[in-house]
Amino acid sequence: MELREIERQINLIEDERELKTIQGFIKDRRTSLGNRLKYTLNVGERVAVNGSRGLEEGYVIKINRKRAIVNIDDMKWNVPFSMITKMGDSDE
Repeated sequence: MELREIERQINLIEDERELKTIQGFIKDRRTSLGNRLKYTLNVGERVAVNGSRGLEEGYVIKINRKRAIVNIDDMKWNVPFSMITKMGDSDE
């Protein structure tokens, strides 16, 4: 399904409970993807972090159970895996 079709379907929903249910599905999926990423990250790896300050580049200092410590501009940030994207040297 394309994003425009998903957006169209969401806009048809009139029940707040249904929207909250969908929001829960999205949250669970982001957590699942983040957990999967955790097992492929390595200390020293370049990553992009999508946070409140926009997309920023850094590198992984430490990998914890639920978050990674990422160095961005000489500052250490405790970042959930769901906000991290690997920056591979290939065409990822």
